[in-house]
Amino acid sequence: MSHITSTYPSNLAQVHREPVENWMNIKGFDLLKALYTESNRWTFAFEMTALLSRIKNHLNAINNHRIHVYERSVLSCFHVFIRHDLEQNYLNEAEYKILQDYFEYSRQKTIDLSQTVILYFDLSPKECFERIIQRSRQSESNIDLKRLEQIKYYYDEFIHNFNLCSIKIIDASQSTEQLCQQVNSLLNQFIKQNQIHDMTHNRQSSTITELES
Repeated sequence: MSHITSTYPSNLAQVHREPVENWMNIKGFDLLKALYTESNRWTFAFEMTALLSRIKNHLNAINNHRIHVYERSVLSCFHVFIRHDLEQNYLNEAEYKILQDYFEYSRQKTIDLSQTVILYFDLSPKECFERIIQRSRQSESNIDLKRLEQIKYYYDEFIHNFNLCSIKIIDASQSTEQLCQQVNSLLNQFIKQNQIHDMTHNRQSSTITELES
């Protein structure tokens, strides 16, 4: 995300980061840490908070001609994480139904799938775990390899079965330089397509690029 911010001016590509710091301090309470330490107690609260954060980002992007780059997709929020939570019994059926209804309503109101592209940075759970350790974020200290393996399973199902928008798979085990080159190539292509679309239709539009890792 930092590479995109430093490479592309905001009038071409606007970056929307995950509001992790907000999740770690909700009136002094670290909801992200609570998610991993007491999953049965705090999963519903966290998923509703995360879903609301991502929907707000999309609402802010409506009717804006820039390329909008999101750190994580609203789509994976439901199809990966909330599905994982249900099947691991971190959510009960009633909580899942509430999240599902909110997701479906919000998606229909805020996301144009015809203008959405997901860039999926594919990395093994073991490598993800190593990067979490290197990042050394206190709130993530209770994430274990098993949880990452479960999330990877649901991601693979989502990426290979979801067909309502374009998905580009990127090998995230490449060097940083190779990753940046590949991302630049794709973003340059999206920017060009977006500019052509604007001129052809004589109106503003937004291409949504959502990063997943």
